[in-house]
Amino acid sequence: MFGTVKMQMNESIRLSIASLVEYGKRYDHWAIAWSGGKDSSALVTFVIWLIETKQVPAPKSLTILYSDTRLELTPLYLAARSMMEEISEHGYTVTEVMSPMEKRFMCYILGRGVPPPSNTFRWCTGQMKVAPMETALQELYDSTREKILMLTGVRQGESAARDGRIVQSCSKDGAECGQGWFQTSLSTDICDTLAPLLHWRVCHVWEWLKHWAP
Repeated sequence: MFGTVKMQMNESIRLSIASLVEYGKRYDHWAIAWSGGKDSSALVTFVIWLIETKQVPAPKSLTILYSDTRLELTPLYLAARSMMEEISEHGYTVTEVMSPMEKRFMCYILGRGVPPPSNTFRWCTGQMKVAPMETALQELYDSTREKILMLTGVRQGESAARDGRIVQSCSKDGAECGQGWFQTSLSTDICDTLAPLLHWRVCHVWEWLKHWAP
């Protein structure tokens, strides 16, 4: 937009590092929600790079939770499998999470006769991604009994509805959009959430994946 200075790649990276250093040191155990899409793939590779180059202090454990919906296009699925192998070679844990058979997409539609998801009846995301991820997080929490820092690849500009939620939440707990979207929960909950790439433009995501991450 005319008269607006767009954030450059190096500045986006600097702010992301600052947010991870600030909030990451408060937690011994981190988890990353990985769907296999561009944003979460950028987050996974970015965090591992920062740890291995010692730009952020390494947590005691880093668990990458890969959400397998059994609906990915074959090339995307194979790309995710290739990334898993490389992540494991670097010594990090990748845990695959998926919904039980009776709650998967085709079983739910053909077996129970539930209508396909729509803009007004979007049952698939919560059932096939969120719920299995929460189960895996609970198991991780049970093994450590310490609150986890959950990292997500949420960005501004992904959708108008999501941006609306971000605007409502970005001032919570004193966080600023430029420093990453940090949300704390009750002390009895199992995790707090940080979106280190919140301010990245889509061109920064593709630049990272095409030229930096490899």
